[in-house]
Amino acid sequence: MTMNTNDETRLQGDDRWIDAVLREHARLGKSADEKFLQRLDRRLHAEGSGSNRRVVLGWGVAAAACLALVAGGVVWNAGREARQAMAEASGTSDTGSMLTNEFPPELIEGTPKPIRVPRLVGVPDAPPTLRVPEGTELLSAGKPVTSSDDFPIIGSPELITDGDKDAGEGYYVELIDGLQWVQIDLERSAAIQAVWIWHFHSQRRAYHDVIVQVSDDPAFKAGVTTVFNNDYDNSAGLGVGGDNPYVESRFGLLVNAKGARGRYVRLYSNGNTSNDMNHYIEVEVFGISG
Repeated sequence: MTMNTNDETRLQGDDRWIDAVLREHARLGKSADEKFLQRLDRRLHAEGSGSNRRVVLGWGVAAAACLALVAGGVVWNAGREARQAMAEASGTSDTGSMLTNEFPPELIEGTPKPIRVPRLVGVPDAPPTLRVPEGTELLSAGKPVTSSDDFPIIGSPELITDGDKDAGEGYYVELIDGLQWVQIDLERSAAIQAVWIWHFHSQRRAYHDVIVQVSDDPAFKAGVTTVFNNDYDNSAGLGVGGDNPYVESRFGLLVNAKGARGRYVRLYSNGNTSNDMNHYIEVEVFGISG
């Protein structure tokens, strides 16, 4: 069988077409089988019958169809498994459900001071999102809270788990200057999926050395897992963190805890860009008990 130059050129085009369809099939997965075969059938019937090229193209396309249905499915499955493993490691798995919440109204007061910190994340336009495993629930509501400051300047630690996220007087606890912490006792160990934090958010500011840790040890001497750390210069003495400083907003900070296990959640801060004090309005811990 001989082919002229036009046939060769057209067959090269067919090769590119088949390659493109193979890639599409691998991308779409097994659900593309019917659509793929329909496209092949239309392509075949578009050619003149009885030509040498039809025979060659017929065999080539038939082989491509077999390869696509087998190799394409393998590529898709392997890719899907890899994507799922990566998603589970990063806490963005496509299983489970999206974590939902209610947010306080915007209340901005006073004149903000300049925020001069590196890697600063600005105010978000929308609430953060996170997919969590089925069975995840709010564990911290009404749970006991202690702090490194035995005598807070304003408010009391129990405000941190009372469910009220509003800004303004009477809704927050203020701790003294320097590195301070608050600690929530969930009263039983849990696989913690998320920690949602509201510092003082009625003024644009960023808190320093925001660190969130989980442990079954109330003294945080053993079995400590750090799930968030934006201390960029180790001023808190707990190691340099890879997370970014951020501007407070009514949406709070949503930390992906990735199933870290513990009964206690401890949160550090070290003053803020407006003053040296430490403030907490609300902290919500989500997870699966037991």
